[in-house]
Amino acid sequence: MAELFKTHITFNNGETHIEEAITADKIGSTILRLCEGPSAAAGIIQRAIIVDGGDCICIEIIGRDIVYPPQLAEQQQSYRSGQKQQA
Repeated sequence: MAELFKTHITFNNGETHIEEAITADKIGSTILRLCEGPSAAAGIIQRAIIVDGGDCICIEIIGRDIVYPPQLAEQQQSYRSGQKQQA
């Protein structure tokens, strides 16, 4: 059975939302939506965490930036830097 992950989102107004379980193959699209999607662009997401079945934080996003794990944060920074150079 595939491991399932939940996404906990805190909005700037203090409201929270939990997105039900997703599989590992959907994490990439979830991260992209949380960092680059309409809600992120509008600045309404304060913090989002993706947790595994044991409620351990796997990914933490503050605003539009990945802060944990550090390796993924570095990849995001490199990607954004490359995007700015192409513009």
